[in-house]
Amino acid sequence: MKVLGSLDIFVGLVFWIYGIFNINFMSGFVLILGLFLLVKGLVFVINLDVASVLDIVAAIVIIVGVGIALPNLVVIIVSLFLLQKGLFSMFS
Repeated sequence: MKVLGSLDIFVGLVFWIYGIFNINFMSGFVLILGLFLLVKGLVFVINLDVASVLDIVAAIVIIVGVGIALPNLVVIIVSLFLLQKGLFSMFS
């Protein structure tokens, strides 16, 4: 679980940087990270875990965010969710 937590932290940081600073050359990488998060959420949603459902929502926001510019507030909320979720996974 610590590996998945560190990946949540990584995805949160990369999405934050991509979304706030609009770094276009990272769009393919961010899309791959969003798809990874989507697959991870779909795998763990079988346990009926709320965090997995929120992972799926965050992944959809990230994937949509590659195509259109999202408001900074949305980027911040999704990134902070992933960062706190990753930190909780690391310390539990």
